[in-house]
Amino acid sequence: MGYMKTIVVGSLNTDLVATGIERFPKAGEHVYGKELLIGPGGKSRNIADMLAHLTPENTVAMVGRTVKDDYGLWRQPMDALERAGVTTDYVHVLEGDGTDKLPGIALIPVDRQGNNQIIVLPGVSDDFDTADIDAATKLFEDVAANDGTLVLTLECPLETASYAVQQANKFGLKVLFDPGGIQADADLTELLGAGVYLIKPNEHEAKILTGVDVKDFDSAKQAAEALQQQGVSVVMITTGVHGAYLFSEELQVHIPVPDVSGSDAKDETGCGDQTMAAMCAFIQAGKTLKDAATLAVLAGTMQFHRLGIQPVLLSELPDR
Repeated sequence: MGYMKTIVVGSLNTDLVATGIERFPKAGEHVYGKELLIGPGGKSRNIADMLAHLTPENTVAMVGRTVKDDYGLWRQPMDALERAGVTTDYVHVLEGDGTDKLPGIALIPVDRQGNNQIIVLPGVSDDFDTADIDAATKLFEDVAANDGTLVLTLECPLETASYAVQQANKFGLKVLFDPGGIQADADLTELLGAGVYLIKPNEHEAKILTGVDVKDFDSAKQAAEALQQQGVSVVMITTGVHGAYLFSEELQVHIPVPDVSGSDAKDETGCGDQTMAAMCAFIQAGKTLKDAATLAVLAGTMQFHRLGIQPVLLSELPDR
């Protein structure tokens, strides 16, 4: 299997993206877009793909669930992972005649300013369970032998995510958690208590988790302290055009969005995933937390200026 360093747990979706919408429609309203893009998605799948473009070959593996549907939609995320060099041996692929569910689908309208809305239809991802995690025990052992990392999002059942964190800590893996996909009524006490090294919420997710409305450094610090009280070591709160706030025992810093010239394209789809992937990659590469976060914010900003999911390459980032 090679030198496995990172396990990514969660969803594999196919994104149906409608671009060039002048504005999002009101209820019952009819609007036109410019183009339909069909491509690989799912927050965890995005992170795995993006990580593979920033790390040595054959060091990233995906754990999840999908199904062979009649439309062939399942192939989009799987093919993209395999092209990127992500090991998919531990993705549970069901035969289409074994379930009436489809693979995960995300419907994503994007307006001309790059803002999006996302409707996720989890499909068979709703059945991704602890047995799928147990089936990857050998992978956990291999990654543990390499002092590796588990990365996960909440685009999977909460029970499964919590169990994955428990198993990661059992094997001594460092856990990086992106709470993307969190529901407003979610209780993450068990998951966070199982042992999370780093959490990367955006401002909306931070409010769900802590009740704090993150608007500036002081409010970000308040939210971070609430998360650290639950046992998290490092908190990185991303805030779109305002950059990110990073907090650890030794560090409290605001990281502004850099000026990125080039494409006029604007699409926030995948920006948070790109930031998380880069953060993981550069922590593993031995960068300081501040340097890793600075590069991560840069990578996320670069992703904003790309339509759809187009992973940032290591060669595109300075001082790496």
